[in-house]
Amino acid sequence: MHKKITILHANDLHGQLSFTVGKDFKLYGGISMLKDYVTRCRREHPTFFGICGDILQEDVWGSDYKGTNTVSLINLLRPDALSLGNHELDYGLSHLMIFKECIQNPVLCCNIWIKKLNMPLFQPSRIYEVDGVRLLVIGIIPDMFFRKIVNDAFCRDMTEYHDSYEEIRREQKKNEGKYDLCVLMSHYGLKEDEDFLNGLPEDIRVDLLLGGHSHVCMDEAKVVRGIPMAQSSYGTTHIGRFELDVDLDAKKITDYTWQRVELSEENCGADREVDELADKVVFQRKKESRKEKIATFAAKYEHKSRLYETQLGKLVADAFLESYPVELVILQSGSLRSKECGPEVTEKDLRTLYPFDDAFMKVPMSGKMLRDAFDYLFMLKPDGTVMNGTFVFSKGFYLKADFTDCWHQGCRVLELALNGEPIEDDRIYQIGVTKNCLSNFAKYFGMPSPGPAKTLSFSTFYDLAKWVMTKDGEIEAPKDERFVILNYEEGK
Repeated sequence: MHKKITILHANDLHGQLSFTVGKDFKLYGGISMLKDYVTRCRREHPTFFGICGDILQEDVWGSDYKGTNTVSLINLLRPDALSLGNHELDYGLSHLMIFKECIQNPVLCCNIWIKKLNMPLFQPSRIYEVDGVRLLVIGIIPDMFFRKIVNDAFCRDMTEYHDSYEEIRREQKKNEGKYDLCVLMSHYGLKEDEDFLNGLPEDIRVDLLLGGHSHVCMDEAKVVRGIPMAQSSYGTTHIGRFELDVDLDAKKITDYTWQRVELSEENCGADREVDELADKVVFQRKKESRKEKIATFAAKYEHKSRLYETQLGKLVADAFLESYPVELVILQSGSLRSKECGPEVTEKDLRTLYPFDDAFMKVPMSGKMLRDAFDYLFMLKPDGTVMNGTFVFSKGFYLKADFTDCWHQGCRVLELALNGEPIEDDRIYQIGVTKNCLSNFAKYFGMPSPGPAKTLSFSTFYDLAKWVMTKDGEIEAPKDERFVILNYEEGK
């Protein structure tokens, strides 16, 4: 009998919780996309998903909570198994024990043993059944990583390292007749994994090796002594995917394919639960470390008019531009509710300034659509008013309008440019707007919502907060002109 199953594997996430933005204005990676891809695969195929070490990172972002912020998000990913990497051992044995208790998914490692009790510190292996295929999954690490936690007398006295070959043999003998395939989850490194498989004793059987540590971008899986092995690379921008054809009678892999799948907005969505937790975790951590003050503006900045561009309006629009893969942010001026803010900014100040938390969307619009939208925006309305000045725009945008006798004849758009170049009718621009703005496109711009729209975030407030908190030093408001009004007179 033959079965087809899917093996997904990641490694070396290194605490990369958020997506990155490519030069093509696309989103890549992040825990949210990773969760969405795994969820879709599990829904469509019999799937095992494992993470092969280094979910943590000893850096500025990870140091406040020693990686527990990452652990809470990994719990939402619900991997079938994790194995240890060197960074899980960064903070010593006591932290490793806290990590073991906080993580809600099986952590497999056959190498670290408690001396006086003669028992493994972690679960060495586990059997997983995937559509009738029984996988014996074993976690292994090299001796050099174990040495990171035996730098004090207590650890040296209480723990010891056991050889991987010895422990794999022990787990296979213990589970004899109970499994069809043996899968290793390793954090040795690519070259070291090859050496490990080349030195595999004849009485030990391994069918597949999922690796980590080397941060390599593989184009295809390597095969060593008939055993396929692969890594998914680094961070959260890719995931490895094996498709296995398994002969259950012979208990072996008869055929397989492997690919390193790019986690981009073209094949992944966003997972709201993960996004919201990531926002809260990052924001709460920084808020605690800064004792309520989350940023400092270079001066007290103002937003006293919805008609004219303002210091705060430009600052917030630019924050969203830098946070999302879009070319232009169009933000309702009325979503900013404070007349002034700064120089010290607390969470309360930021929530008062921007209280309307919303999803953020990316929509493609042709240059002609943009021109038509702004022509409509400044057109005379049936009630005798002009819908002008109700938006703020991100850097690089330039709009000049003639308001001569606007209360009787409307206004004329004289110039419309982006990054110093006139808006081209045939070019497609990636525009960033809130979900509320998109739903009111007909009201604001006289056209149905453009599409297809892509959700980039479920929380504009937390994204603004993260942008503010990650800026070093004082934050200065932009000084450039973006919305030039000619010949304006107060009307009716």
